Formats: sequence, structure tokens, C-alpha cells
Amino acid sequence: MRRFVIFVLLVAAVWLIGFVGFVASIPDKPPVNLRATDGIVVLTGSRSRLDEAFALLAAGHSGRLLISGVNARTNDPDLKEVLDLRGQTDAELFDCCIDVGRQALDTVGNAQEIAAWARQHRYHSLRVVTSDFHIRRSLLEIRRYAPGLVLVPHPVFSERIRPGLWWRDVRSARTLSYEFNKLLVVWFKVNVYDRFAGEPAS
Repeated sequence: MRRFVIFVLLVAAVWLIGFVGFVASIPDKPPVNLRATDGIVVLTGSRSRLDEAFALLAAGHSGRLLISGVNARTNDPDLKEVLDLRGQTDAELFDCCIDVGRQALDTVGNAQEIAAWARQHRYHSLRVVTSDFHIRRSLLEIRRYAPGLVLVPHPVFSERIRPGLWWRDVRSARTLSYEFNKLLVVWFKVNVYDRFAGEPAS
């Protein structure tokens, strides 16, 4: 029993150290690498992600944008309303240069959808837009299905999650710990499972 307690405490200590390191690694400044990429992808989850991705497209940082993980019941007019497009120019940009992915239900689905989209357009580089605390896991998942792609992270600051004050905010602590646990699972898949079972199916 004593050895078991020591083992549990050791695992908890290692987890806590890793968690603190994960929180410390969450970006706290706007992205500085704004070089052009073949495409832009945004993982749905908040309005701020969509706004940022559309702004990047409108600014000419790429010629095409994929919105991955849109609810299957959300049609293009609804999505335009969410984006609050203003004027004919924005509407034309949506119609010509935005693809909407409605198959993904989670981050794994996002990665598969993004990989297929990149292959379809023969893209070699993508700018990945998602929340700051979600960016590391998203990149790992996408690389599992598209290892040859150059991925440029573009984290968007979350309005509700406060990484720097997680110990004082229950919702932030819960969300970040849940995200860290999922990151550990993906790390295991990439560094252990895939090495023995081979690359995941596309």
C-alpha cells in the first residue's frame, strides 16, 4: 500500500509539472509570423476564430480558407450572418474563396478534413487558426494525417479561458486540465501508437 501511495503521488507530481509547463507554453502574444501560406484553415469553436481567419484571408495572407467542423445544419447564408459580412466585397470573397467543411465532429475529424482539403488543392503550407490553448493538440493531429505539410500556428486568444490565472478561475482550470489530458493522449498516439501501428488512415 505504501508503494502504491508513493507511485500515485509521483504520477500526480509528474502530471502537475507537465500541466504547469503546458499552461506556461500557451501563447500570450499575437502571432508575429504573418508570412503567406498556400491556404488558411480555421477550426470552429468560437466567433473570434472565424473573425480572425476571415481577416487573414481578406488581408491577402492566402488565397483560400477552409472553415472546418461547421454544423451540418448550418447553411452558407447562416454562416455569412455569423461572420457579419459587410458589403458586396466580403460576400464575394466568401463565395469565391471559402470552403466549408461539415464532416468533422472533433479535432481528429478536423485534422482529417484539413488533410483531405490540402491534398485536393495540392497545398504545401497552411496557416492553422484556433484557440491559444487548443493550438498544440490541433497541430499534432493535423501532422498525423498530413505529415508533409508546413503548418504555421495562428493562436487566437480565448475570451473565457485565462491561462495566466488558472488557479484562481475554476472554469479555466477545468478546461485547461481537460485539454492537457487530451494533449497527452495525442502525444501517446503520435510517439508510441503510430510508431508501432503505422501512420493513421487518411
